[in-house]
Amino acid sequence: MPSPVPTAGTLQIAAALVFHLPGARLELSSPSGHRCSIGPMTDPRCTLHPAEFRELVVAAGDFQLLGTMLGFALVDEPTLTLTSSGIDMGHLGGGLYRVVGSETTSFAFTTSLPASRVDDLLTSLNTAPAPGCAAGAPGAPDDDGVALCVSLVRDDGLGVTLVVISPFDVKDLARCEAVARASVSACLVAEMEQLTGCLDEAAP
Repeated sequence: MPSPVPTAGTLQIAAALVFHLPGARLELSSPSGHRCSIGPMTDPRCTLHPAEFRELVVAAGDFQLLGTMLGFALVDEPTLTLTSSGIDMGHLGGGLYRVVGSETTSFAFTTSLPASRVDDLLTSLNTAPAPGCAAGAPGAPDDDGVALCVSLVRDDGLGVTLVVISPFDVKDLARCEAVARASVSACLVAEMEQLTGCLDEAAP
């Protein structure tokens, strides 16, 4: 049977994405065939609101108890598929999502790192946004730079930080994606370093 630790992490990430990304929809499928669709109530396919799902995940912590709360047995890990409701969303790999809204295209991912650590990592990237843009304020990039808006949302209940990176100019979309991919990689490396440090401290 899968370890409850990574499974709980998967649930937390899924809950953070569907709760904090407007227009996101989450499909939960159990090995026994039970299905639950989480998303905005304006979508007739959805039977559970993202806020309700988030509360259940925070309270449950693992998929077995979550299944009990949803009214069916989850003996094995459920399948979680993030789709969209009224927006165009696609998974680019490595936990990075491209979200095409009515006004702009963004790139979003989650990390267990606190927002302050993520901010430090993004600032230190060679392809990082201009300093004013990282704080969410528009700024004019230099000749070799690109102006981006970076939003960091920390959800302490889920232990997840949502990172959303958007270009100020549509012509910078490809460079924005490159920054987002570099940001995901930097956060994954930092997470592994943090995990290794915890294991070293726990070793006799």
